[in-house]
Amino acid sequence: MNKSTSAAAGVFDLLSRGDAASVAEAGPPALDLRSLAGLSHSEVAERIAEAINPGDVSLDDAGIREAIAEAVSSVLNENQDADVTNLPPELAEECFVRTLAFSAFGIMVADIGASVQRAAHGNATLANDRLKEISDFVRETYHAQYAKAKAIGSKISRSTAAKIARDVTAQVMDIFESYLE
Repeated sequence: MNKSTSAAAGVFDLLSRGDAASVAEAGPPALDLRSLAGLSHSEVAERIAEAINPGDVSLDDAGIREAIAEAVSSVLNENQDADVTNLPPELAEECFVRTLAFSAFGIMVADIGASVQRAAHGNATLANDRLKEISDFVRETYHAQYAKAKAIGSKISRSTAAKIARDVTAQVMDIFESYLE
């Protein structure tokens, strides 16, 4: 999850440039957002994903790029009038949370996906329904944990993201244990 939390923080930092809430440990921007003007949401998302996590080093890197692209694209698609060169803070935060949730779910599927399928005894629909339920839970729990951290004054950071990831993963394992047996 270390790469995921760094990637999510990088997405937030890139999309919130100039915002006082920007991630403190970030360096220079990975991409000039002005170069994205006029591109489709999917092209914007792909370029941001590649800038934040460049190269084809491993399957984990590819999964993180996919999570970034899915997060950014979904936020932009839901907010058609949003300008990626001047994204409101709440949308940059949403990209952060979704990147974490999508990445965490991808990692969980790699770890427990086969067990979920075995526990469904060959019923592909049941296995997919269970994975969808876990995915929804992960997304909702990330939002709730982030809102809780924000309510007590925590700033977006890699350490905040890592703590949320550990908490959500533990909850998934406790709640969905029967899906693995």
